[in-house]
Amino acid sequence: MPDVPEYKAILLDASKALAGFTGRTLAVLEIARPPDLDYAVHLSKVVSKLSPLVGNMIEHGAVSYLNEKVAHPKGKWERQDPGFPDTIFRGKVTPAPGIEIKTWFPLATEITARFKDPITHFADDQTNVAMLAWVPEFIIF
Repeated sequence: MPDVPEYKAILLDASKALAGFTGRTLAVLEIARPPDLDYAVHLSKVVSKLSPLVGNMIEHGAVSYLNEKVAHPKGKWERQDPGFPDTIFRGKVTPAPGIEIKTWFPLATEITARFKDPITHFADDQTNVAMLAWVPEFIIF
């Protein structure tokens, strides 16, 4: 088996570690119990609109998690906002490995995972894309 470049090994370790992020609860916001059925139905239709906010919290949480689980002496994971990819390993490793995080609310009516960034972010296979699904911790009604 050929040697894996250091940036690729860091990216592989981080990608494996993100599997352990499954099932984590992130305190983002709390939705109060709806006062009636009409409002509960309304909430069920619009809760997916929280995806950008929840996505930002997931990105922040993922960076903290990666730095805790796969600490590396040559750098650390940082969140870029704005920037591509969302998480990048800053340090003495070239090219800088990164993970673009796309969030998805499975009960939404649509799914999108688009971005417009230069191919250079993928030229050396140094960027992975992670699709992280989220759901509210509690049933709305």
